[in-house]
Amino acid sequence: MRKDYDLIIRNASIYDGTGSDSFKNDIGISGDRITKLGTIPSTASANEIINAEGFAVSPGFIDVHSHDDWLVFSEPTMDGKVMQGVTTVVNGNCGWGVHPQSAARTPPDDSPVPVWNSYADYFKVLAERPPSVNVAMLAGFGPLRAGSIGNASEERPASDSELAQMCTWMREAMEAGCVGMSTGLVYEPDRYASLEEIATVARELKPFNGLYASHVRDEGETLLEAHAEAIEIGQRAGIRVQISHHKAQGQQWWGKVRDSLKQIERAQASGIDVTADQYPYIASSTRLAAMKQNGQFNSGVEIPKVLLAAVPDHAEWEGRSIEDLALEWDIPIDQTVDRILHQAGDGVFAVRFAINEEDVRAVLKHPSTMIGSDGLGYGSKPHPRHFGTFPRVLGHYARNEEVLSMKDAIHKMTGMPAAKFNLIDRGIIREDAFADLVIFDPLTIIDRATYENPRQNPTGVPWVIVNGSTTVRDSIHTGALAGYGIRRGQ
Repeated sequence: MRKDYDLIIRNASIYDGTGSDSFKNDIGISGDRITKLGTIPSTASANEIINAEGFAVSPGFIDVHSHDDWLVFSEPTMDGKVMQGVTTVVNGNCGWGVHPQSAARTPPDDSPVPVWNSYADYFKVLAERPPSVNVAMLAGFGPLRAGSIGNASEERPASDSELAQMCTWMREAMEAGCVGMSTGLVYEPDRYASLEEIATVARELKPFNGLYASHVRDEGETLLEAHAEAIEIGQRAGIRVQISHHKAQGQQWWGKVRDSLKQIERAQASGIDVTADQYPYIASSTRLAAMKQNGQFNSGVEIPKVLLAAVPDHAEWEGRSIEDLALEWDIPIDQTVDRILHQAGDGVFAVRFAINEEDVRAVLKHPSTMIGSDGLGYGSKPHPRHFGTFPRVLGHYARNEEVLSMKDAIHKMTGMPAAKFNLIDRGIIREDAFADLVIFDPLTIIDRATYENPRQNPTGVPWVIVNGSTTVRDSIHTGALAGYGIRRGQ
């Protein structure tokens, strides 16, 4: 006998993703959509019924700053994300795209990945090998530039023909369904591109209503100039702008986010659509080689605590600090970094403690900020943000510290990013919306991932539903692989 619904959630305290106050109601799900929001008779039948009394229900969290481009294939259950309530990831950030594949950054653990020849192919592979989360894609500028020039380390302007090739690839990426373009202007080859070169490629986004997301050129002394460049690129291309992981790194630059927040406010007041994302931690994480290239270990530079997160072929170094290894090897810090890179290669990732807690709070509560983990789920000691970002915002900053309200925090994770990244019928609880939902305990939700032991699931997230499929039940992953590639505007 056919059931009335596939899933009924009863007695839910609902945060609908719009930033409104919570309200009590029932939710009925059929297939991958919410088909009823309102009182559902007790006689109604379903394949599964969840009594959510005492729990909060919100749209599934959207991680707007993800680096799971390869991880969705090597770890399709995506435990690090889905167990904290993430139902959609936006990959391709910081210019680290996936096409041309020969020019793209490979996974640091050398895990096998499928082969594709375009972004259209990438979406086809996702359909054939679905993960537990939905995947939206930014087209990374880095592989486009490296693929057209032929050498990521070549410091020169692109020729007219090379620029034309980048534009062609970008147009094809947008036609395939990418939501925009990203740059990582502290990394090769993006760092060698001029504002005008980037803006020229970014103009290909306008007919598709794509956005420009940028890891800006500097997050220290010239933070404001770096933000201004990102905003200028958006203006020249006539597109929306997203500032990646808004912060000021380095103790001498702490407090500068007050100025960069005002800068965003002025741009918004003039009609420019510019927003930002943030992870709620005082440490960043990236490739050790990039830290070195950007002068973070130069003589005379104040060097904060740096932990090794992922070290190919040298797992025994993971979790240790650069300073500890320098003392053990009895050599200076810069030589220690060189030795690590020489022995382990470019796939070394590190965690750097250089962000101020008050800055984190100022950016987090600002209305221009949404939430993105910037997680890198590789190595034995990855940054805990990959496993705890969203529960940390809700449990620590919203509930315990009252930096922002629960409804505003949820909006920054759901409705706000869905609107910015053009993810139709996501990030909201209403009839006919996709049934991406997280059911959590507002009194107990909290992150458990630490720098010492990052691979820990949060507390207080008993159910996660992805496209109508119960993917987490009683805080245990069901093994469901119900995610798929989300094409722009679909």
